[in-house]
Amino acid sequence: MPRRTGVVLAVLAAGLLAGCAGETKRMDLDQTSKVEQGTGLTSQDFRSVAQRMARSLIVLPQIQNASAPPKVAFVNVVNNSDDYVEGNAFLRKIRTELIKNAQGRVLFLDRDIISSVDSENRDKTRGKRTASGEQIPLGADFFLTGTIDSIERVAGKGSTRYLRLSFRLTDAGNSTVVWEDEYEFKKMSTSPYIYR
Repeated sequence: MPRRTGVVLAVLAAGLLAGCAGETKRMDLDQTSKVEQGTGLTSQDFRSVAQRMARSLIVLPQIQNASAPPKVAFVNVVNNSDDYVEGNAFLRKIRTELIKNAQGRVLFLDRDIISSVDSENRDKTRGKRTASGEQIPLGADFFLTGTIDSIERVAGKGSTRYLRLSFRLTDAGNSTVVWEDEYEFKKMSTSPYIYR
């Protein structure tokens, strides 16, 4: 290949790479970006939902008046909406809010690592690990779960979406729902449907 062609190709490649480089900047967590300007969930919605649910839960008599902090385990959130929403992320954010602000009035069981806990306890029993007394995994007093529902309408380049996120606390002993709260909103977008 002639030297001139190689130089031209190198300049073109550099130009293409420079054109591919975008701008990245830090944003306020509750600021809506152009990418989020549709009818779906935003980071502000996510944070608002979790904070509201945590505030609602902590004033529950079963938590406020408990002689010992009640133990809560998660059950997967059911997503009936048209969007991909990782519903269990809401449970984790609610847990974080309560652990940070509830001053130990509620305990959360980490069932995601229960097999590791069982393995650790077996090793302790067999003398393979030290232990400061017998440890038995705790049972849940309550299960925290939720449901995400949506209704979407599209006409031409416009669309509306109603979204309802509801969460409930169920007594693990008798399946009684002792608390439920919801967060609802409706958004309209005039962007093309693919940008919702």
